Amino acid sequence: MSQDKLKQIVQAEIDGSLGFLETETTQQRQEALQAYLRQPYGNEVEGKSSIVTGEVAEAIDGALPSLVRIFTASDEVVRFDPRGPQDEAGAKQATEYVNWVFNRDNSGTLILHNWFKDALLQKVGVVKAYWEDKEDVQKEKYRDLSEDELAMLLSDKTMEVLEKDEVENPLLDPMGNEVFDQLGQPVTYKSFSVTVGKKSKSGHVVVENIPPEEFLISKRAKTIADSPFVAHRRLMTRSDLIAMGFDEEIVNSIPTSNSLSYTDERMARFSNGELPENLDNSDETMATVEVFEAYVRCDMDDDGIAELRQVFYAGNEILSDEECDYVPFYSVCPIPIPHKFFGQSLADRNTDIQLIKTIIIRQILDNLYLTNNARVTAIDGQVNLDDLLTSTAGGVVRVKSQGAVQPLTVQAIAGQAFPMLQYLDEVQAKRTGITNASQGLDPSILQNVTAAAVASMQQSSAGKVEMIARLFAETGVKELFKGILHLLCKYQDKPRIVRMRGDYVAFDPREWSNQYDVDINVGLGAGNRQEQMSMLAMILAKQEQILGQMGPANPLVTMGQYRNTLGRMVEAAGFKDSAEFYKSITPEQDQMMSQPQPQQQAPMPPEIQAYMAKTQADIQAQQMKAEADIRLSQQKAAADLQLMREKNAAQLQLEREKAAADMQLKEQEFLAEAKMKAMKIGAGITSNVEIPG
Repeated sequence: MSQDKLKQIVQAEIDGSLGFLETETTQQRQEALQAYLRQPYGNEVEGKSSIVTGEVAEAIDGALPSLVRIFTASDEVVRFDPRGPQDEAGAKQATEYVNWVFNRDNSGTLILHNWFKDALLQKVGVVKAYWEDKEDVQKEKYRDLSEDELAMLLSDKTMEVLEKDEVENPLLDPMGNEVFDQLGQPVTYKSFSVTVGKKSKSGHVVVENIPPEEFLISKRAKTIADSPFVAHRRLMTRSDLIAMGFDEEIVNSIPTSNSLSYTDERMARFSNGELPENLDNSDETMATVEVFEAYVRCDMDDDGIAELRQVFYAGNEILSDEECDYVPFYSVCPIPIPHKFFGQSLADRNTDIQLIKTIIIRQILDNLYLTNNARVTAIDGQVNLDDLLTSTAGGVVRVKSQGAVQPLTVQAIAGQAFPMLQYLDEVQAKRTGITNASQGLDPSILQNVTAAAVASMQQSSAGKVEMIARLFAETGVKELFKGILHLLCKYQDKPRIVRMRGDYVAFDPREWSNQYDVDINVGLGAGNRQEQMSMLAMILAKQEQILGQMGPANPLVTMGQYRNTLGRMVEAAGFKDSAEFYKSITPEQDQMMSQPQPQQQAPMPPEIQAYMAKTQADIQAQQMKAEADIRLSQQKAAADLQLMREKNAAQLQLEREKAAADMQLKEQEFLAEAKMKAMKIGAGITSNVEIPG
């Protein structure tokens, strides 16, 4: 593909991109920004109230602190998880270093604040992450150097001569007289005065916020990753472009432009006369030109497959064109609309409410003004108009007849308007999830409400904010940290030593894999933080119990895990660095402490050994005596048991014999009685005879 064809493609993509054209989206973003800044609507009437309420600002400023707190509660915004056992150490280092780069090399909290605020206010927030190489030159001046000294100085490859003065000096003897050679010519030597520049190269990842009006994207895009065209449109000076390495002749031929300065969104952001590019400068090197850093997919090598190209385009000239493997832009949207890049913002949900409340408040104030300073009727010719028009406390109005001045009655409307304002507040709370309960409760609310009900209200009101936070985490924040890891692995070519948790640690991304699973580590809301603290306290108590009963060499808890729990509690409490309170435990130290330690006994003094031997003998004697007593007791118990058994058997036998004798005696008595009765019957004696039996 020729350069002319590439120019046509880039220019066509720019002309048709969202953000370059004036569309409904750009108009809504302008209106949202004006509503946030409480700028007049243009329908104000002189002599009447022109107040503008701040519902848009209240919604955005109410949600923003919770969102930023969620992502900054810990030093680890994200955590990289290994994909295999061999990636364990690298993933841990990558987690620490990438979070450090975001928070220390860049202003992480401020970036998140501006990023999220752009999204809440203007539909989509965009940041850009790229690698920046810097070459600093430190100037040093040296005078009266000899040739050997100069050669030694320039042996340092980082030194470059910027200025050099060479002087011929006469050679003097110890008496201060000139020295002449054999031909009578004065002997001289050379001295040098030089200004050298010491070069030092460094590179680091830069993360910066992109103003919404400077970001362009194709209409066909649903996300940045699938967009065939993305660009950063900005104003740059000719000096900056030349410093970036672009051809000076081409840069100077590009016409100046300030059309970006006069876009509606940019003008809404700045007050009149405060546009930063609206400056006259006679220095041509500081003149601004409009530059497009475009990432476009096109088939440059005519193989039928479109490749991703980075193109710097300005004034219908291509400054550079090269193939690249990533797009450095990352976006978040609070209320995404499926299958569309631009969703909605909290401002979109509140601009109509702000307009309605502005109108109602204006009417209430106008009504109050008329009530306090009512209009009057006056009979023409019966009133001194000068007195009537002069409104002073205790003033006198001269009239010629009674009732010549009558006030016009104005009906108060505040009583009817306040319920409508309350209703609009409820509508706003439903749309945004930002309520008084989510920002701090009025103590009077708690008088007749249980703690469970209060917690339920807070959780329900925080639901929308938590959803926005989760969307931010799983989209832009996750992809941003993946991009930072990619840049570090691609461009950092030597180890870097940084101070972390009180120690100096060397990080070398060349030893890592750049393919890790990314897990967003965020804590959603203050209530969840309290729950985390309670859970951590319970875990800590269990760990202490296990370590106290089983010691460090147990199969459940190591000292390293115990220290990690303490660190998590410190971070959950809001402190950034747990190393300020507890020392870190390395894996080697943790493994060493987890191994059982052999017990070493100190040599025992002879007198203690003798005492222990005597004590041992006494113990053995007492054991033998106790065993003999036990055996004697057992024998006595056995004899007593045998005697008792014999006695019981004899007594049982005696009772049996007695029972048998009694039975025999009863049988004899029965037979005798029966015999007697039989004899009576035989003798003819009749009576009632009962024979026992």
